[in-house]
This record gives sequence, C-alpha cells and structure tokens, in this order.
Amino acid sequence: MIPKKAQLVMPWKNGGGMTREIFRSLPGSNLDTFEWRISVATVGVAGRFSTFPDVDRSLALIDGELQLGYQSEHFTLTPTAPIFEFAGEETVNSSLIRGPVTDFNVMTRRHCCKHKLARAVVSGSLRIPALAHSHTSVLYVVRGDLTILSSDVETALAPGDAILLSGADQAVTVHAPDAEIMVVNVGKAPV
Repeated sequence: MIPKKAQLVMPWKNGGGMTREIFRSLPGSNLDTFEWRISVATVGVAGRFSTFPDVDRSLALIDGELQLGYQSEHFTLTPTAPIFEFAGEETVNSSLIRGPVTDFNVMTRRHCCKHKLARAVVSGSLRIPALAHSHTSVLYVVRGDLTILSSDVETALAPGDAILLSGADQAVTVHAPDAEIMVVNVGKAPV
C-alpha cells in the first residue's frame, strides 16, 4: 500500500507548482531518468505544462475544470471528460475555469514502457485477475473507502491512498459501497 501521507511532495519540473508523487520507477531515478511515474497535482495557476521528451502522458481531472490548448485546439477537461493522452514533448497550455483543479498524471518513457489509464466506479465487488509477469497495476482511490482482498489479507484504502500490484501478485477483489478509482496498467514497451 502507498498511503497518501507517505507520498513525496515535490515541485513541478517547470517550477510552476507542486505535485504529490504516488510512485516512480526506477528507485533512485529523477525526473529525467524515470521509466514510469504516477502523480497527483493541484493546479492553482494557468500556464504551460512541463515538457518531458520521449515520454507518453495521460491526464485525468479529479476535480475542477481546466481549459487546455493543444495542437491549435482548445477543449475543457473535467472529471467526467475522457482521459487526455499526449506526448510529453508537445506544448500544452492550461487555464483555470473556476479556480484550482486537481489532476491525476501518468507518464511512461516510451523506449521502455507503455501504459493505460482508466477511471472506474466501484459499487460492490470487482475482481481483478492476476497480471502478466511483466506488468504492474496501480489502483488509486479518488473518493470513497475501498477494501482490497488478496490471499485472505484485507487492506483498507482511503481517498488519496494507492496500492501497487505486480505480475507476481495473485488476483485481488476490490470492494466498496461506492468509490471512484483510477486504474493504471504499466507494461514493457513492445520491441
């Protein structure tokens, strides 16, 4: 489990704000050498996104509304909008519509990893099958309380908490009366 209070708070690469890093692979890597990274940021001012060459990014809004400018198009990102996927070297500008927003960000260095981000509502039980050996999943609780059941061990997660599941883990069951989660699947890039 990765409790919210254990997640590292650090400045954005461009110095324009702060982010709470949920997980970064490889241990000891930095913003220029990670293989993959998951974070949550509160955006309080308009501006340009940090650039990350050779990195694929996915962004989902947890709360608020964010106007984005990307490749001469403008659109609004909301918690119900589709996930925004883009190349980290691309120019993306943002402006706030009704005050600060919170976003969920996934980045993978494209020469070694690929990822998929999905948002899910859990109302009852959901079984997550065992992963392929070279894959990792991260479940992040956006709202509600969640219980993970794996090998007769129960782990309770609150909003802001996450859990890392690797290919070596068995299938798990996720239970919640009503919760929203982000599900990130990361695997090795195709050769």
